[in-house]
Amino acid sequence: MLEVMQVSRKIMDYLDAFNGSKPVVHNNDAMIIKGISRRKIPVDERQSVLNETFLAMNIDEISVDSQEASELTEKIDLVFKKTTGVFDEANGILGIEKLKNTFEITGFAINYIMGKKDNIAVYIAMWSDKSGAGPMFVECMVVNIMAADSDYDIRKEVSANDDNNGGFDLPFDMSDPSFK
Repeated sequence: MLEVMQVSRKIMDYLDAFNGSKPVVHNNDAMIIKGISRRKIPVDERQSVLNETFLAMNIDEISVDSQEASELTEKIDLVFKKTTGVFDEANGILGIEKLKNTFEITGFAINYIMGKKDNIAVYIAMWSDKSGAGPMFVECMVVNIMAADSDYDIRKEVSANDDNNGGFDLPFDMSDPSFK
């Protein structure tokens, strides 16, 4: 079974966005991490870079307008309901498209991709000012979709005493009370 932290770390490293990144959700079954890429990727090349990222990680891309994407997003929503203390109904793929449109209205260019590798679902979004000026933000969500099918409803938060970081040095202090 793939570990969500390992997959998210590899993706953020590949996009040169791991250093200084911050976890938004961080538990054994779901990881959302945000960072700023040090790579300068022109807006018109970002989708191909996302495709290259999936290819490099052996992640199978899923078309966002497919039935499979809807089913996968429903499972991801269920994982978040089971494993996190706060959950906001995102409306599945429609919610993602709504968020994309909001970014574009406010002057940002955003590209995203979704896929699956074994029991892991992956979404990656990249956005910046439409002009290409300023930083390029990267957000990566990696979710163990098997957690949606399990019988448990127990939070499996990673704590300061948990040595389950996949052997990686994390760019944040796990003893910080905000991660509890």
